[in-house]
Parts: sequence; structure tokens; C-alpha cells
Amino acid sequence: MKVKELLRFFEKNQGKEISEKELNKFLNKLLKENPSKKKLKKEYLEPEIILSELMNLNLIEKQKKKYKIKSPFLVECRVSFSPTGLIFASPRFLFMPNEFPKDIFVLPRSSKKALLGDIVLVRLVDKKRERFEGEIVQIVKRNREFFRMEVIEISKEYAIGKLLDIPGKLSVICNLAGLSKDTRERIKVSTKIVIKLTGKMIQYKQAHFQESVFIRFEDETEFDLDFDRILIKYNLNPYYPDYHFPEYDPEKPHTIPDWNKRKDLRDLYTITIDGEDAKDFDDAISLEIINKNKYKLYVHIADVSFYVEKNTPLDLEAQERGTSYYLANRVIPMLPPALSENLCSLVEGKNRLTVTAEMEIHAKTGKILKSKFYRSIIRVNKRYTYEIAEQLIDTDVDPILPKLWEIAQIQKKERIKEGRIDLDIPEPKFVFGENDKVVEIKLRERLRSSMLIEECMLSANIAVAEYLQKKQVPTLYRIHEPMEEEKLELLNAFFQIYDIRLKLEEVEPFLIQKAIKEVQKKGEKESRIFNLLLLRSFMQARYSPESSGHWGLGFKHYCHFTSPIRRYPDLVVHRSLIQLLNNKKPLYTMEEVFELGIKTSEAERNAMDAERDMWKLKLIRYIENTHQTTFHGFITGIRPEGIYVELEECPTDGFIPAGYLTNEPELIIPDPFSVYVKILARPAFLGERWKLELDKIDIEGLKIYFKPIFK
Repeated sequence: MKVKELLRFFEKNQGKEISEKELNKFLNKLLKENPSKKKLKKEYLEPEIILSELMNLNLIEKQKKKYKIKSPFLVECRVSFSPTGLIFASPRFLFMPNEFPKDIFVLPRSSKKALLGDIVLVRLVDKKRERFEGEIVQIVKRNREFFRMEVIEISKEYAIGKLLDIPGKLSVICNLAGLSKDTRERIKVSTKIVIKLTGKMIQYKQAHFQESVFIRFEDETEFDLDFDRILIKYNLNPYYPDYHFPEYDPEKPHTIPDWNKRKDLRDLYTITIDGEDAKDFDDAISLEIINKNKYKLYVHIADVSFYVEKNTPLDLEAQERGTSYYLANRVIPMLPPALSENLCSLVEGKNRLTVTAEMEIHAKTGKILKSKFYRSIIRVNKRYTYEIAEQLIDTDVDPILPKLWEIAQIQKKERIKEGRIDLDIPEPKFVFGENDKVVEIKLRERLRSSMLIEECMLSANIAVAEYLQKKQVPTLYRIHEPMEEEKLELLNAFFQIYDIRLKLEEVEPFLIQKAIKEVQKKGEKESRIFNLLLLRSFMQARYSPESSGHWGLGFKHYCHFTSPIRRYPDLVVHRSLIQLLNNKKPLYTMEEVFELGIKTSEAERNAMDAERDMWKLKLIRYIENTHQTTFHGFITGIRPEGIYVELEECPTDGFIPAGYLTNEPELIIPDPFSVYVKILARPAFLGERWKLELDKIDIEGLKIYFKPIFK
């Protein structure tokens, strides 16, 4: 079937409703005109498949026996690049995000010079194999305002350069005519400058280039160059605009309009447990013993929704940021410091406005028997760091810490029984010296105090999610789809390599948790490798208006409620909850939370990528400064051009080019779990441990190259 003709039919009828009969008539006509049985055998070209994919793209909607065609008949996408520079467009608003269609292939001549991460409108042109082809008709929003450029050629009028920190290669031209003589003289070949693209094309020496405007030299910044690089790459603004918000002060009750409507819990003993350097204290906890069988757990969360009202300029800025960015030893907050570090932060000894989840907990099972929620006022009695709280758990110095730990242990044990997967991946802890340099890398110990807080927060998140779901209020849930069955082959291959008598037949959480325990018996290194492979096998959790459950945690309903200072979805949940408690109509429509789910999930991924790149830069600097050349690593990825390894000494990955493993142009990969290493005359497997020698560091590519040592 000619898919392009079907697409043009829908395009012609955009904004209209067509009957099922009318559509079938057109499809039958197409099939008669294209009777090739060979083509119809290709499942992905079947009309039913194509219609299903168009519905998932929200381009058509079936209403009983009619189809409503979207107008304009365009797909909003985010641009991505393949390693070879091919352009793809990832649909942003899929009805079912993990279903087909795959990312749309953008025809090279129809890219409109879109760049990585840009939001664009795509017109579907055709479908080849399993993928739609399309052309970009409009760039809705540039992902980045500024770019780093390295000068590769210079003349009196122009500097030709290549853009840095983008996949593929893109040459741009910078007009030097309006710059001062001193500035022009400083710009030489290999000079790195910061530029802004104008969107125009300039012809120079029989070639066409994207035009750019000079902004500054790379080193003209108040920040260290690595931090500045991440700000540019991820379009982050370290400064917060001076937005006005009402001058509320909980220390002055007369300034708080709803003070008398809140539950006053200032006489209830309350503590916080956070990192030593933390400034944004989202959560605090209290505990009361009702009797030997029941406890009352209070989880108090900063009432950010009181200060940040929906659709105000401050709210729209927070929504745009989506999350706080934790970049090594610096933070780019979602909310201005006046809120995130002061009025909203649950600091010790100050009146603070909160939303409290009050839960009755069964002492023997840790089950939440009942819960209620309300706006409150608290006054934190003690601010503990994780390290101090850890020391006090076994003492009677604090009146609630020992009992909180007792409850947390019970809850964790029961939740693992009910299907939670408890990964054990040590987190790195970086010790910083002068000039933001990493002077030491430690593995962060998994403290009981941290697990205690985790279980308390999980309890609050579950309770709120179940309440909102029961009341059918539009909000954002945190969802996590089950691991794909195909990933079991990778895990089972690991068991074979390390001689572990185990085989996973299905993706049941309790079976995976059992496997984690079995691998732990084998040894610490094997356990670390398995946990990392397992983590990479998981689907990525995301935000959605549909409460479809959290597979990894084993919860039927789950949301993020406990961190509204640093996560926008939590703020949405707070607003939904408060509106419900006040018996008012929902603050959000399903369409709004659907779109917010997409945007906040994207923001979360952007933050993860930025944080990963920042740590990678700091790690590379650390390796350069220590002059360490010998490492150990295990294989985590296999490509024809080389092998990826995870380092044991540093929490990062490295790359071994194929040239060190074979004299062939590419590696032979017989299956997804192994690679034939010609110089060893045997296959190597995922998870296999090798000794490595540092080859070179590509600071621009954020890549560390190694040679294997097989002696």
C-alpha cells in the first residue's frame, strides 16, 4: 500500500470528521491500485497498523464509527541525531509512549537546519520499513540559545568554525566586521568562542554556512569553564529572574492569610535528616506512639503551592525549568533562593508552612492503615545530617529516631516481599578542594538514616497517590513500566559467564530480587556488575496522568509528593491535593496534566544528562590530575567500532577501539551478549572484567579511551 497517498488523504481532510465507510472505501481503492502481495506481507504496511500508529501520534482520533482528523496534520517532535549524523524526530505527545511508531526519520534536505533538542513540527511524508519519514516544516523552539564554537579558518571578515557539544558535524560562520580590532586579533585558529545562531544562511567560498553572532570568548566567564560549558550545552540559566511574590513570613502570622485554617503542629516534635551541604529542606518527620500495635507517622512537606500560584510568571519559570539541577558542587534551583533556601525550606527553629500526610502505621507489618492530609504549621526541633542521625539511631538521645528506624526496617522488608526491586549500587562521593577540583572519590556508604527517610517518603507518596486515584483527580503520577522480556537474555548470559546457577524465565520483580540476593553471594564485584546491568535493562520511569503503577517499586499507585521545592511534578500533586481538600473543582484538566507529564519527564532527562556530563568532566579532570594510567573495568556495551567498559576505580565508562582487539575493520558480534576478540581467539562477554591502560582523553567528546592489557 502507498502510505504516502493515505497520509495525503488525511492531510487533505485535516480538521474534518470522516466516516469509517468513507475511509474504508479509500483504503480499498489504494489496495486495488497496489495489489502487490509481497508488500502487504510486510506487517508494518498493513492499514490497521498505520491507523493505530497515527492514533498514537494523536493525528487521528476514532469516535465510534468516525475518524476525527487533527488540524494541522503535523506532529510536534524533539530533534535527535544518530552517531552518524542522521536526523530523527521523537514525537513528544504520544498517546501510548512505549508503543510504535518509532522515531521519525527526517529527510536530510528537509531538516530546516534543526539542531539537537529543538522542538519542531513535522509533516509525515511516507513510511519505509518500520519508520515514518517526514520533513520539518517549522522550528517551534530552539533547545539552546548559545553554542561553543572552535575556529578552524579565519579571514578579515569571517571566522569559520565547528560547533562543539553537538552530535555530528556542523560548520558555522561568524561575521567579524562589527567587532573591535582587539577582539578580532584575539580570534585565531583553535580559539573557542561562544556564539548565537541567527537562523540565516551565508554563502562563502562556494559553500553555505549557518550564520552566527559573536557573544564572547569561552574563557570570559565568572564560572569555571566546565560548569560554564554545561550551562551552555543544556541552556541553563544560573540566575533567577526577579519575580514578585507576596511577602509572606511565617514568623509573622498576621502575614499568612490562612494561618487560622491550618493545623498548628509546632508543639509536635519534628526532625529533618538531609545531606551536610543541603539548603533546600523539603521534608520533615514526626512520630507518635498510639499503642503497641499502632504508630502515627507525620510527613511534613514544604507548602510550595502557597507561595507559587498556578500560571503566575514565577510558576511558568518553575515549569520551564521543571527541576533543580545538581551539577557537582553547584545547584541551579527550580525556585528562586528566597523560596528554595529560605521561606519554603524547613529550617530548624523557624515557623514553616507545610502540607502534612498523617498516617496510621501498623507496628508489626508497617502497613498504612489510614491516612489524612491537611495544610499545617510546623517548627523543626532538630536538623540532622545523615551521618549524625546514623550515630543516634542506636541511642536514646533522640526520642523518635530508634522507633522510626524500626518501622523503616519492617516496611522495607514487607515492600520487597510485595515486589519491590532493591538495587544496591554504591553512589560516588566527590571531595572538592580549591577551584572546584575533585581531590578524592569515595563510595558513599548506604546509611540506615538514608533508608529511614526513603521509607517515610515512600509511605507519603503512596498514601497521596492512592487518595488522588480514589477521588479520580487529574494529576501527575510517577509510573514505571515492566522490564522488557528480551532483556532477560542479557541477565541470563551474565549468570553463565560468572557460573551462577540461575535462569530468569519471566520479569517478575520477586524473581529479580531473588537473583540480586544470589549474585551478592558470589562477591562484591559481581554484585556491582549485575546491579548496573539490571539498571540499564529497566525502562525509564516517567510522569503521566494515568496511574498505571510503578513496577520497580512494586506499587499499584505512586506519585511524587515529597519534593516540591526541586521537582515540578510534586508541585502539581500538591495543587491537586489542596484543591481536593478544599472541595474545589480540579485545578488541572487531563489535557494539561498529559502535556505536563511529557514536559516534566523531558526536563528530568535533561537534568540527568547535564548532571552526568558534569560528573564526567570532573572525573576526567581528576584522572588528568592524578596521572593514573592503569584501571580495571567490565564490559557493558558492544559496538562494531569498539567496546564500552564501566570502570571500577571511577564511576564512569570508557571506550576500547576495535583496533586494539582485531585487525579487521570492525568487530564481529555474533549475538547481543558477546563479541569475538580476534587477538584472544575467543569471544568476550558482557560483564567480563578486563585490566586497562589509559590511551587518551577526548575532553570535547567526553570520552576516555583505553587499551586492554591481556598479559
